Amino acid sequence: MLLLAPIGYEELCTRATWRVLAENIAAAGHACLRFDYPGTADAIDPVDDPEGISDWFVAARQCMAFLREYNPGIELVLVGQGFGASLAAQLGTESPDVAAAVLMAPVVKGRAYLRELQAWSRMLTERMGIGPDPLDDNGYSVAGISLASSRAAAIQAIDLTRATQSPAARILLVERSQISRDGAIGSHLKTLGADVSSIDYAGYEMILQDPTPAEPQLGTLTRIVSWIDDLAHLPTAGARVPARAPGPARPLAGPHYEELPVRFGPDEQLFGVLCQPLGRRPSAIAVLANSGRDYHIGWGRAAVQQARALAERGIASFRFDAGGIGDSPASASAPAEVLYSDEQIADLRHAIDYVEKLDAGPIALVGRCSGAYAAFQVAVQDVRVRNVVVINIMRFVWDPAETVAEALQSAHRTIGSSVGLLFSKRSLRRLLSGNLRIKVPLIFVSKRLIQIASSIVRQIAAVRPGQTLYSEGHRRFQTLESRGVRLAMLFSQGDHALGEFRTYMGRKGAQLRRYPKALVSIIPDADHNFTHLGARARLTRVLCDVLAAPSSSTSRG
Repeated sequence: MLLLAPIGYEELCTRATWRVLAENIAAAGHACLRFDYPGTADAIDPVDDPEGISDWFVAARQCMAFLREYNPGIELVLVGQGFGASLAAQLGTESPDVAAAVLMAPVVKGRAYLRELQAWSRMLTERMGIGPDPLDDNGYSVAGISLASSRAAAIQAIDLTRATQSPAARILLVERSQISRDGAIGSHLKTLGADVSSIDYAGYEMILQDPTPAEPQLGTLTRIVSWIDDLAHLPTAGARVPARAPGPARPLAGPHYEELPVRFGPDEQLFGVLCQPLGRRPSAIAVLANSGRDYHIGWGRAAVQQARALAERGIASFRFDAGGIGDSPASASAPAEVLYSDEQIADLRHAIDYVEKLDAGPIALVGRCSGAYAAFQVAVQDVRVRNVVVINIMRFVWDPAETVAEALQSAHRTIGSSVGLLFSKRSLRRLLSGNLRIKVPLIFVSKRLIQIASSIVRQIAAVRPGQTLYSEGHRRFQTLESRGVRLAMLFSQGDHALGEFRTYMGRKGAQLRRYPKALVSIIPDADHNFTHLGARARLTRVLCDVLAAPSSSTSRG
């Protein structure tokens, strides 16, 4: 089986789904390969601006050749979702040995897909209370993941209903029930002589709402694997031939870095990517924690950009997935909610165990939002940590009276951005025309004001007898200071995470003078997630400067 992933935000939301599908296919006894297209996820970026999607076709063909080499005589099945399903449909017509194809929510017509991307982009930026990215020249950027105009032009030309040949004799169509185009491609493939079966893609809309609540839809995946497994028992199925095991993973070499995928932790269940400067010994190594359930590439692929920028400055990095996120399966004892959990903190310590053996220099921890919370707690607990960078940290100390759902409720939006959205010229025009949904930002602002007031009360709540959240927070700051750990706190301008900082350090940060090793930096024109390209670039520059600074530096920014 060759798995062809969707692209962009859809890929970010479905990474865990793709992992579970691959695991289930392998458990059923079938070889399975999944990969990243050039310039996406963990893959190397093209040196020059991409020309269409020809390099994506080349990569897929190379993967097909790889599977044939290591699994001789076995029939090939293509499994794709979204754009990946469209790619599978086109690749199947080139290869007579493709026995079957699974098309999950396929992109049937590229022009319609691009319109959906633009609508998706507007919907998400409105939900987060930010405007369109000023550096996005075509409106196809969704959650900070852009689509080059040349690639968009090639995708626009796709129309599977004009195909004159079926990609395979047998096809399973996994349909979005509300999209009539999915049914239309099924009818067309039948006219081309294919044996087409159809099932509903249950839970599709829920998966794509947000990576944090997205969960693999096990019922749908089970039906897909069952259909694939049935192929192996057909009279026409190829004879089973012993597969050759591929050799060990080799580093992926970029212009100034090399990256290696690794398994680590208990029973090697956790997955990460080690990024090192090419041809020189690193001066330090940074461990990049997950934010929410965004897998190890980060929101808008920020972690990949940060890792490679750090390598250019001579700093290695290790981006990884905690259990239950992205490419790391959850442990048997993991809670239903891994964010802000002891298990997430334990997995971060497993990552430290791994990088410590590399002897790559002082160890730094980096995290945003929930990842910042985990990084801060581990830095306090683990004497091996020399630097910690927390970005838009929402909690220095966990309030036992608070639920994770409450902490996550408004993580992507700020009061300032909501008010700014309401009173921007564009919003006023939409309000007058009746096209602005004013209820959502108004409700958000009201709830945030209530939360701010209640958080002040919570600071005097007891963590344990005789101790408040405030005193416990300062105890942790002092622990880092006494060990000489450099603490950098980076915040988006106007982010509500600043309220947490001011609770402990005062509105003007006066209490920060108690901790000479700590610094704070405010990054302008950025939302909580650093969604826009310019905001991510500013964050990356600050992060590189902080981690590359001499240990004696205490600049407060």
